[in-house]
Amino acid sequence: MTPQEKARDLYFNYYQQVADGSSPEHNAKQCALIAVDEILCQINNWGVVSVKGYWEQVKQEIEKF
Repeated sequence: MTPQEKARDLYFNYYQQVADGSSPEHNAKQCALIAVDEILCQINNWGVVSVKGYWEQVKQEIEKF
């Protein structure tokens, strides 16, 4: 995926969350999950396993909100 395609992808993922009319708390949680999922995806692609557990724990904590 090119940087331009990734930028568009991220923009529309966040836009969908903000535009859905839900509560700010819900939107914040969903946007945070999008960010962490993106980080985890890149970690998997690059093979940087040393930080993967940390970000998986961050995601679990966000899901508790």
